[in-house]
Amino acid sequence: MKVRLARIAAVAAVVFATAATSAFARLETLRIANYNVENLFDATVNSPTNPLTGEPGDAEWSASSWRRWTEARYRTKLAKLAWVVDKMKPDILVVEEVENAAVCRALADEIERTYHWSIPHLAHRESPDPRGIDVAILSRYPVKKVSYSAKTGRRGLLAADLEVDGTVVTVFANHWKSQIGNAKENARVRGDEAAKLREAMLARLKADPDAVLVALGDFNENMDGPAMAESLRAAGDRDEALSSLRGDFSSIKFFNLVGDIPEKERGTYFYARWKTWNTLDGIVVQPRMLLPASSGGPAWRAGAPGETAAFKLPQMQWGSDGRPNAFRRMRKYEAGSSGGKVADEGAYTDGYSDHFPLLTVLHRASD
Repeated sequence: MKVRLARIAAVAAVVFATAATSAFARLETLRIANYNVENLFDATVNSPTNPLTGEPGDAEWSASSWRRWTEARYRTKLAKLAWVVDKMKPDILVVEEVENAAVCRALADEIERTYHWSIPHLAHRESPDPRGIDVAILSRYPVKKVSYSAKTGRRGLLAADLEVDGTVVTVFANHWKSQIGNAKENARVRGDEAAKLREAMLARLKADPDAVLVALGDFNENMDGPAMAESLRAAGDRDEALSSLRGDFSSIKFFNLVGDIPEKERGTYFYARWKTWNTLDGIVVQPRMLLPASSGGPAWRAGAPGETAAFKLPQMQWGSDGRPNAFRRMRKYEAGSSGGKVADEGAYTDGYSDHFPLLTVLHRASD
């Protein structure tokens, strides 16, 4: 626990150093985070039927549904998530499982109202996902261009060019197919989604080999899974990614910054059924961002290995295994799992999300 907290503190410490600099000083560090916020829905039934898919819409997110979802609980969820985001203070935040643009703006408003700093810029598109959950990008810096592509029933790939202190940072937001259902079909879909991301990143690199490219998301697969390792070709080893630069363009390997985190500390999701940790979330960069800051290359470089962490403060953890402390309606077996009296089945756990965020720090390259 002490090692983990020290790693988190090292990543977060940059926050205060940056805040102390002059507003006119050149930006030297950039904090980027990914967070699956687990079903961030408002309490208004906007559409009982999803118009994009014909599937049931957001009616389950109401006071009369089995979720017992109310405005008060929605506001509590926003407050809890804002607390986590404030502790990370990212310049760029990619989120998964948001209902729409309105809940993203509500989260940004909660941060500004409670913690007095802002992350005002938003990139979002409605997805054809059957559950009505989307990905989005929140940023302290202006969004200059947005592209989005999706197939029916999938969350799609959202890309945004951000103008960051005279540079362009391209962020790709992802939420790949889950592992629920037919395993073979799900793996095929994730492989397709990974191939689409690789195609989009390579197209950017072909136009500009020094493009700053960061792909974040809930990939629903560990870093050594086939979609990540084979279809996207994202290595978990720095030397492997860097050595790919010596081959032809098509052989380029990206780097998953999760590879910098010690194996015992990189878990972001806990499968309760099998009691196993998984790293379903990731932050992937193009390999030239691993070059030393003093050499030619992209305007922003990946930080040292100790500057990427699964963000796990004690309040965000639950139980003896330290799994993510979620904010959700308890079932009887969950309510009584602590060994005490079984709580009201309609009560909510006093948590945040079923995923831990990932946080990394990029550094400005030398002129």
